[in-house]
Amino acid sequence: MTLAALVLELEGEAPPTPLGLRGFFYSLLREHFPELHDQGENPFSLGFGGKEGAYWARLAFLREDLYARLSPAVFGLEGQRVRLGAPFRVRRVLQEGHPWAGVSTYARLFQGEPSPDLPLRFHSPTFFRRKGVNYPLPEPRLVLESLLRRFSAFAPVKPPEGVQAALLERATVRWLEGRTLGVEGDTEATGFVGRVVYHLPRATEEEALWLTALGRFAFYSGVGAKTSLGYGRVRAFKPSVERTTSPA
Repeated sequence: MTLAALVLELEGEAPPTPLGLRGFFYSLLREHFPELHDQGENPFSLGFGGKEGAYWARLAFLREDLYARLSPAVFGLEGQRVRLGAPFRVRRVLQEGHPWAGVSTYARLFQGEPSPDLPLRFHSPTFFRRKGVNYPLPEPRLVLESLLRRFSAFAPVKPPEGVQAALLERATVRWLEGRTLGVEGDTEATGFVGRVVYHLPRATEEEALWLTALGRFAFYSGVGAKTSLGYGRVRAFKPSVERTTSPA
């Protein structure tokens, strides 16, 4: 089953807005996949970034049927004008060749060397709903609960109960650097941006394999609340490379 992230390179004078990006994507859903209903977990995540003259928007798909239905329409936007809060012209649609574009499969997430360490870089404000309020600290249990929940909702294989218990009960933080950042349009909400290395003590090979796979899955799924607005955009990183660079 395919996982995919498409990046729209944009020409415009202002960055996309969270609500504008979500409204644009929901219009695509209404036109090309109207039977998709709210299932509790969104089978997609959205994101945006860039700078003046080189903004971009990102559409990531956690279900193969959603990707298959929407991707032809998205690729067809090249050269077209769209509105993502502000007006833009779509220069290109990329499935590769951009840091936030890519294609994988759920099976491929488990390939490669497993590790008891999971380094995640939080590129956009990340927060969690906790007791009715937004909570900005990327605690191991909150991050892994979010990833396990979305993985279980859409992947063809489910995490074993013993592995889930091990990840949620034993995972800790080996290293952290970051800060809180205000969430656009909500003066009371903040999210975390920066880098965290999570660690699973006494990890078995199976547990380490799942931890590593979830880190790769995070690139597509995002973490925490409001990933449909561009929040919780994360990816794994190499601590030896990035420890000396500025967070987020």
